[in-house]
Amino acid sequence: MNKKILAVSLVACSLAFAGEHWNVDAGGVSMKYLSMQVSARTAALSGAGVADATSASDILRNPLSMNGVAEAEAGINHIIFPEYTADDYTTAYVVLPFEFWKFPLTASAGFEFLGYDGIEGRDEEGFKTSEYGAYAWALQAGLGNRADAFNWALTVRFSQQTIDDESAIAFLGDVGGAYHVNEYFAFGATLTNFGYMSDYDGEKETAPMALQAGITGILPISKLFSLESQWNLYMSADAYRRADMQDPEWRFGGELDYMQTLLLRVGYAARPDTEDGVSAGIGIVFGMVNFDYAYSPKKAFDGGYHYLTLGMRF
Repeated sequence: MNKKILAVSLVACSLAFAGEHWNVDAGGVSMKYLSMQVSARTAALSGAGVADATSASDILRNPLSMNGVAEAEAGINHIIFPEYTADDYTTAYVVLPFEFWKFPLTASAGFEFLGYDGIEGRDEEGFKTSEYGAYAWALQAGLGNRADAFNWALTVRFSQQTIDDESAIAFLGDVGGAYHVNEYFAFGATLTNFGYMSDYDGEKETAPMALQAGITGILPISKLFSLESQWNLYMSADAYRRADMQDPEWRFGGELDYMQTLLLRVGYAARPDTEDGVSAGIGIVFGMVNFDYAYSPKKAFDGGYHYLTLGMRF
């Protein structure tokens, strides 16, 4: 039964990639911050790994992250942008595993805020006329199961975006499903940011709806080479398309895991409109505390994005 459900999901995904519903003009979506990577782990993997999301910090972008949660966790993600682009971007999350009628489930909640002050308004001749700010925030809640083979998850989200004195709101949802063939191989897909978005300044707006599907394989290095210490290599390949993209992104990521204590990550996203596809990062676990860092260069801004995540299990 699970295989039939997954097959239907994959067919739906393929149709969505080719459907006319996705043919929004380039730049024709709003609230794009909801499609940005916010956790350091996923940023280091260039957004890959939708099928095997093992970090609770990813729940703001991947609902399937709830499926691998074994302990309650709360944390903060923070992005530091290059100078003259935007103020820092902060998100917070909490996940709570529980059982309902002997079914293992996970509940989650998240909040994010992005602000940018001091934007200069200018007239047609280029003279400064005023200063204003731009702000965006979102609040979400989610639920997912914790099964060995077939996983599902869903999230509901409210978001508001304000530029100067004009605002827009959105009621959005995320859904996802993944199938673990065995302990070494999984594939899955998510549909994110689908739903209703209000007009902005009298103009119809479209939410940044996106589809992502991918596979993840785990190479048990310790078993293959008879090592006493535990080493695993996670390798992921994903396809991602947002509603305003004519062609999908192809995302690839690798994570080298030593004893679930030290994690080295690297990723590359083949994007049709930019060369800024490389990223890398590191994760360190101290008992109940985990820290993640990632860096992604941005040539257009003469700098790069720094991603920080701090989480605590309890």
